[in-house]
Amino acid sequence: MTDPSKEVFDNYLRNYERRGEGCFRSLEDVRALRLDRLPRWITRIRKDAHILDAGCATGYRLGLLHGMGYTRLIGVDVSAQLIETARSLLPSQVTLKLADIREFLGQTPDGVYDVILFHHVIEHIPREHTIGLLREFRRCLAEGGYLSLKTPNATCLLGGYHGFGDFTHVVQFNEFSLLQVLEQAGFDTGQVEFILHPPELFWPFRHPLHAAMRVLNRLRWRLNKLVHHVACILLDLRPTPRVSEWELEVLARK
Repeated sequence: MTDPSKEVFDNYLRNYERRGEGCFRSLEDVRALRLDRLPRWITRIRKDAHILDAGCATGYRLGLLHGMGYTRLIGVDVSAQLIETARSLLPSQVTLKLADIREFLGQTPDGVYDVILFHHVIEHIPREHTIGLLREFRRCLAEGGYLSLKTPNATCLLGGYHGFGDFTHVVQFNEFSLLQVLEQAGFDTGQVEFILHPPELFWPFRHPLHAAMRVLNRLRWRLNKLVHHVACILLDLRPTPRVSEWELEVLARK
C-alpha cells in the first residue's frame, strides 16, 4: 500500500507555494528584505563553520547564510521538488543532497558539523525515530557545536493551526516534551537554550511606517505572552510555560 505521507511529500512544493513558507524568488530578494530573519545567535558562528541544513526545503536559510559570507553549506531534503527548486535558486557553491536525513546521517562521520539546522522537520518524524535521530545529530556535531531546532509549539492557544495544518505532521511538541527528548538523546539540559525574544521583522527602521510596524509587532508579542500567562493561571497549569509563541526555537550545544 502506498504511504499517503510520501504522496504528499512528493508534491510538497505545492504546499509551500500555497502557504508562502520558506520560498524566495532570488538571493537579491533575500539580501534586500530578509537578512535579519536569521537567528540572532548566528553571530556566534565563525564564517568557516561547516553548516548542515537538515530539511532545507527551497534553500531559504542557505541563501541567507551564503549572503552573510558562510561558504561551507550543505542542504538535505527528502523532496525532489524542493531540492530542484533550491538548485535553481542557490549558487553552485552550496551543496544540495536529495536524501532521507536518517540515511544521510548514517553515512556521516562523527563530529563533522559545527551547526545543524533542523527547522520544522522534527514534527514530520515518526515518534519511534525521534530520539534516535537526535542522537545521530549529536554524534555528527563537533564538540561545542550547535543543533538548532524549530517546531510548532503545542502550548500556543492556536497551536493546532500550525501543528495540524500539514498532513505530514505526526508529532507535536511543547517546551517540556522537546527538552525531554533532547535529554534522552544525550544533550545536557544545561546547554539547551530556548530562544525567548521579541521577533525581528525585515522592515527597516529608516522608513517611518516600517519602524511603526516593528513596534506594533513587539507589542503583539508581549500581549500574546500576557494572554497565555493569564490562561495558565486560570487553569492552574504548573510549571508555567516560558514559550507562548506559535513556534518553539531551541539551541542545543554539544
